[in-house]
Amino acid sequence: MLFYKLNREQKQIILLSSIGGMLEFYDFTIYGLFAVYFSNQFFPSHDQFISIIASYSVFLVGYVVRPLGGVLFSHIGDEFGRKIVLVITMILMGIASFGMGLLPNYAHIGIWAPLLMLFFRLLQGLAIGGELPSMIVYVTESMPDKRGFGMGGVFSGTVSGLLPGMLINLLITHYLTTRQIESFGWRIPFIIGGLLCFVAYQVRKKLQETQVFKNIKGRGKFPFIELLQYYLKEVIMGTGLVSIMASPITLVIIFMPTYLNKIVGLSIDSISHAVLIATVVCVLACYFMGMLANKFDVVKLMVWGTVLLLISAVLFYFGIARGYNLVLLITIFAIFQGALIMLPPIFLSYLFPAHVRLSGVALSYNIAFVIFAGLTPIIITSLIGKTGWIFGAPLLWIGLVAIIAITTTLMSRRYITTKT
Repeated sequence: MLFYKLNREQKQIILLSSIGGMLEFYDFTIYGLFAVYFSNQFFPSHDQFISIIASYSVFLVGYVVRPLGGVLFSHIGDEFGRKIVLVITMILMGIASFGMGLLPNYAHIGIWAPLLMLFFRLLQGLAIGGELPSMIVYVTESMPDKRGFGMGGVFSGTVSGLLPGMLINLLITHYLTTRQIESFGWRIPFIIGGLLCFVAYQVRKKLQETQVFKNIKGRGKFPFIELLQYYLKEVIMGTGLVSIMASPITLVIIFMPTYLNKIVGLSIDSISHAVLIATVVCVLACYFMGMLANKFDVVKLMVWGTVLLLISAVLFYFGIARGYNLVLLITIFAIFQGALIMLPPIFLSYLFPAHVRLSGVALSYNIAFVIFAGLTPIIITSLIGKTGWIFGAPLLWIGLVAIIAITTTLMSRRYITTKT
């Protein structure tokens, strides 16, 4: 890969590993982008805020079930190998995407519509609960001396899954009317996602098991129980570390269209273009941070990156309040948001020993995404609804997350070694 010092095998590892994460972020994105169109169809209400909160509550449920998926698939991964998890999760994600894309709405099947939407989000959440943690462990175990390059490459590839979602959103909003999108247009990206998942399943079968897993001796029957008994402190630290990855990406990419359109009152067209540009910047920032992480102290990068993210958030929300250029403001915000995506997974790879590593990474990662991604739209929308702090509420939340991330970063620095 350009500027990355990788051999052919390492490039293949990154490419094949990132495909699943790419599709996860694609599905992650299209739900957030198109929720504004189908929220009333599945969660009818006379109050717009209630419809938005209801649709994002199902979004949250997909996160709540992730720890359960993490427990299930991390047990499989720590007991039988990392590769098998990466294959199974692709199948489940494909079924969930197809299901949501073909699901009749409330007017046709009544209460079954929101219940089935909930079911498919649960299925998707279970799969995703094992997908990205397994990818983190697989790549860092396969190239322990190049974790920065590995995570930079994998997560720039993973986050690039946002781009097809953004592009499809632009095409659909350009060529279809709002009524057409609400009628059938929002279903198109879900169906495409299902097809891509089954293609990725065929590709994923080419992966080989990591040597680190093969070398583990004396694996316990219940790695998750051992994790809770002996490594609970590390799980808490890992959760705090991932907070600065989970919350900002939800703010900048997923919740931003709904926030800017329904709450701030900006036009859909200007928002779509701005968020697309921010996504490209996010991918590039993630990639180049991978180079820095392989050369410099990751603890310092994490602390200073978090501080700069908080400053950029202040500039963004105060700038929006004063009507400044949306593209410029969101681009600055996206630079630091993207740079911080791939740093927490590096820390996670150091926190846990090999025989419980996937269990530890999965639990930390998934709990963090429940709290700091799944709850973000609901907390901010509720705060704004109660206080009217349209621009202050997001800043309060991101400020709290920044404090948590810096604190856990400083606590975890003693774990950063060269061990695998």
